[in-house]
Parts: sequence; structure tokens; C-alpha cells
Amino acid sequence: MTPTESVTFYDQHPFDWAPADDSTEMKSVVSPLLAEFINKLDENSLVLDIGCGPGRVLGFLARRRIRCIGLDRSRVSLGLAIQRYSRPGVVGDNLHLPFLEGAADAIISDGVIHHTEDPFAAFTENFRILKPGGQMYLAVYKPSGRYPALYRFPGGFIRWALNHSWARPLVTLLFQVPYFLVHFVRSKGKRTWPGARNLFYDYFVTPRVAFLPRQLVEEWCAQRQGRILQYDENRGQNVHSFIVAKEPAEEQIRLNKMDAKNLAEEVRRNA
Repeated sequence: MTPTESVTFYDQHPFDWAPADDSTEMKSVVSPLLAEFINKLDENSLVLDIGCGPGRVLGFLARRRIRCIGLDRSRVSLGLAIQRYSRPGVVGDNLHLPFLEGAADAIISDGVIHHTEDPFAAFTENFRILKPGGQMYLAVYKPSGRYPALYRFPGGFIRWALNHSWARPLVTLLFQVPYFLVHFVRSKGKRTWPGARNLFYDYFVTPRVAFLPRQLVEEWCAQRQGRILQYDENRGQNVHSFIVAKEPAEEQIRLNKMDAKNLAEEVRRNA
């Protein structure tokens, strides 16, 4: 997909399932690590929510009166976010972000880069626009757990069936209705049919998904002047979460010198 495309998957199926009012408790719709990250943000920070969707996270940033901008490739999703929370938004692509290098004090990428054509390139772009010393919240699908198997099957059958008009009622009857009922019960009656439907499409029908292990994210950070400050496996959930700091240039130089010194000492000891 490109930034100029007229219709995206999330135009047709926005990731819109959380209540949009001020009564919603943050930890009920975001991960504990993201809630902690938002609560620690300085009110004067400029926060970029990359892949903001209909504004689930923007709403909590707005509640804290934090300067924030949302970006999404879906004009429909972004329009909902702007309408609901009166925060600026930009249509753009994660692989070609329309922001200057070092523009953001903090970046939130909550379950986004695993939907891109090139997750590492998306991570690199996010880091490019982050100030040295800034922090990024990153959540990505993990390769363990039930979701990778469910996305392949029954997900593979569901995606095939939705491309055939005669099979679509089977998807509704056999998969969407049970999915809604489970979420309705778990949410104690709060989950609506449209909300469950949007979750269902994001879960099973989204056309591109990558499952990214912790070790890979650690390698990305090492290549891009990053340091993982916190990690949450989110046991029982589909994503794992990272707080990553972008090292200031002088700190990176210092660390490189330390590494070189340690290597020289190791060589000397083994000589």
C-alpha cells in the first residue's frame, strides 16, 4: 500500500471497538506498559501516535492534555480520531513518515509495524523521527501463543470465504456470531456487534501480519542506536511490549568506546 491509495483495509474495517467517552479506564483498553508510559509523559512533550486508527490512544493523550499528533494511512480511521478528540492528524505511511528527523519527544506504535510490508524499515522510520534521548512504546505480535496458528487456520479459510459471495454467510454464522458472543460475555455486555466485528476483521482478515520475536526487536535496537528500557511479555495476550530509548549521539559514542576498550582487554587477556 502507498500513502496515496484511495481505499485501505482499515477504511473499510476500522479498528474501532473501544468506547470513545471519558469514562473508559485506560488499562481496560491498552496494555499495562502503555498505560504506564502515557502516565509518565511530560505534558510539554510532543507525542506522535503512529498508526493511531480511530484514536483509542489519542483519547488518553488528549485527556492528559499532552501535545500529540496522530498518523494513519486510513483516512476514515483518522477522521474518526480527529472528530472525537480534536487533535491534529496526518494521513501517511509508516514506511515514509512525513515528519522531520528528531521531531518527536515520544512515539507510540501500538500494534502497527507488524502490518507493514517491511517491519524493520517501519521501525527505522519511527526511530528516525524520534529525538535522541526520546522514548518509543512498541507493541508487536509475538510468534508464540495461539494467534499465529489461528491466523493461518481458521483465518486462511475465513479470508478465502470472504472473497466468495456464496461463502460469506458461512463466515458470519460459523465464526463471527460465536466470536461476538464470547466477547459479549467477557466484556459483561459492553461489547457491541460492530465493535466485535471490527476486532474480528483485524484478528482474522487483515491481509498482512508478521510475528516478531523479542530477539529480533533487540537486534533492531542494537542497529539503530536504541536501548530497551522495559519489556512486558503480556502473558496470555497476542502482543509483547517494549519501551525503547534512542541513545543520544554522545552516549552512543561513549558506549562504542567502552565496547572497543572491553574488546581490547579481552584480546589482551586471551593473547
